[in-house]
Amino acid sequence: MEKWITSHWEDARNILKKPLVLAEFGKSSRGQGSRDIFMTSVYRNVYNLAKEGGTMAGSLVWQLMAHGMENYDDGYCIVLGQNPSTTQIISDQAHVMTALAHSFN
Repeated sequence: MEKWITSHWEDARNILKKPLVLAEFGKSSRGQGSRDIFMTSVYRNVYNLAKEGGTMAGSLVWQLMAHGMENYDDGYCIVLGQNPSTTQIISDQAHVMTALAHSFN
């Protein structure tokens, strides 16, 4: 995943000269490995690429759902009130990316 992000970030920066948003990334809670570890790793890469002054503008997780929508859960569903550790990871990323954006102003 890290190699994929880095190569696309470089293309966006050098060729397209456009911001890059990593959209609809996620990890199934039904598979092997920890979704929280995966998300922390992705968010760390997104932050580091943004901090370097490149074109990485942010990321969008797949998929946040409201309470009562659990019957649509395909394993990627994150209901914030039911996944407190994942919710904290998402919140922390929002705060560090906001602080980073303000540091460039």
